[in-house]
Amino acid sequence: MSLSFPVRSNPFRFLLYTEWGLVATCAVANSLMPILFFQTPNLSIPSFLILLVFGLMGLILPYGKTIYKILYTIIEVGLILFGAAFGYLQLWSLLLIVVVIRSSFLFDLSERYLLAGLVFFLFLALQIQSISSITLSLSPLEQGNFWLNQLTHTLLFGMGLLFLLHLVNTVMSERQIQEQLAIAHKQLQQYVVQVEDLAVVQERNHTAHNIHDSLGHALAVMNIQLQTALRYWQVDLEQAYHYIVESKRLGSFAMQEVRRSVNTLRVDVPRERSLQMAIMFLVREFHHSTGILPTTQLSLAFVLPREISKILYLLIQEGLTNIYKHAEATAVHIQVSAIPEQVYLTIEDNGRGFQLEQQPIGFGLQEMQQRVALLKGKFQIESELGSGCCLTVRLPLSEFPANIPLELAPVPSRKNHSLQKSFV
Repeated sequence: MSLSFPVRSNPFRFLLYTEWGLVATCAVANSLMPILFFQTPNLSIPSFLILLVFGLMGLILPYGKTIYKILYTIIEVGLILFGAAFGYLQLWSLLLIVVVIRSSFLFDLSERYLLAGLVFFLFLALQIQSISSITLSLSPLEQGNFWLNQLTHTLLFGMGLLFLLHLVNTVMSERQIQEQLAIAHKQLQQYVVQVEDLAVVQERNHTAHNIHDSLGHALAVMNIQLQTALRYWQVDLEQAYHYIVESKRLGSFAMQEVRRSVNTLRVDVPRERSLQMAIMFLVREFHHSTGILPTTQLSLAFVLPREISKILYLLIQEGLTNIYKHAEATAVHIQVSAIPEQVYLTIEDNGRGFQLEQQPIGFGLQEMQQRVALLKGKFQIESELGSGCCLTVRLPLSEFPANIPLELAPVPSRKNHSLQKSFV
């Protein structure tokens, strides 16, 4: 059975360099301290080995089981106690600070404070041991000054230890927040992709449903008409001709449905087109399919965000599709205007209308209504039997990058006068 000791590198290089700076300071102190006492400078082999091992331990940090972390800390403290007890280390208090720094990568917040308290009591014990023999040779006045200096030294060490612990904890917290933000950002990107895929699937299902209801029905009826025409071919040519003409009409209708379905699958505004060009393309297709040329009023003084342009394109596409299939209209008006705060869309027809309470909106408009709600916009349909239908959408632009308008477009009223005149 093999015993593995999982380790990792220090995630903060500047803290590792700080640790090495404190270890180097301790080494310089061991070499130059004898000069103060008029002795020959010397860095002994034991002190060199202690500092070398202590410094190299900063390159690897244990993780996983708590026993590994405790063992790692015990080895650090053991090296300090050994060097301080036998006089190999002069500024051993600097190494205690390194122990507190490394504890931030090993233990939880409460365990870090516990270890910092133990380090402080260890400092007191080593300090008392190192000065116990010095106070015996001092006069009462000198002893008072000496103990005052030691008390100041102890308080400064404790405050510095607490400040250092808070500083390292702050750095660690910021690092964790950055990692969490990176993970959240990655998850958000994945969610955006999933939502887009789901929207594409829903739109394809909607198109498939329309093809089944309109194109499939038209082809089935056309097939029946042709079969009936074949039966009458040898019996009644006039009746057979009638069924063939009806089949031709259904074939033309089927071709229009195919063209409309293909255009519906183009769910995005082409990048090489402006929104105005895309809207005019929909208007021409609608005119080609129905013979009705919608009037348009486009007041777009600046380029809209792509998300807004896409949903406006889809709304106009879905609105024209519903008018084509259900409204029996003879006139259609489309108006798009934008100001820096919001963009406004209205699609109005003079068709037969419907009662919203008795006939809820279809799947396509429901999906559009959900998309508008996601963009914190307002979606409204006004319709009455015999009075046509008006679709109104307002989308805010405050959450998108600001645009510099060339001119401000006025918000239109509920009814457009030019469209009312065309109804008469």
